[in-house]
Amino acid sequence: MANLSVKLDDATRLRLQEAAATQGQTPHALMVKAIEYELDRVEAESAFVSQALQARTRVIEGGGVLDGAVFADYLKARVRGQTPERPDAKPLEAHLSNAA
Repeated sequence: MANLSVKLDDATRLRLQEAAATQGQTPHALMVKAIEYELDRVEAESAFVSQALQARTRVIEGGGVLDGAVFADYLKARVRGQTPERPDAKPLEAHLSNAA
């Protein structure tokens, strides 16, 4: 396993030591967990942004979208035990022309 040096100011170092002690672990173990947690968060955020950009591209290229208010009404009816017809997706332009 490779070593990596991290320089911390005195206040951060003290906070790290205190936090590790309250968790019953070493400062090293807490740093490893914190780094892994942040890497997982960054990777998940990147994947989310990538999926959002792909969805945006599909919509721009003519994919259908649902009217938010209409779909909310549909979901509320479903929660009430009704069986409404699911709203159809329409091209984005259809929604934009209705908003003007």
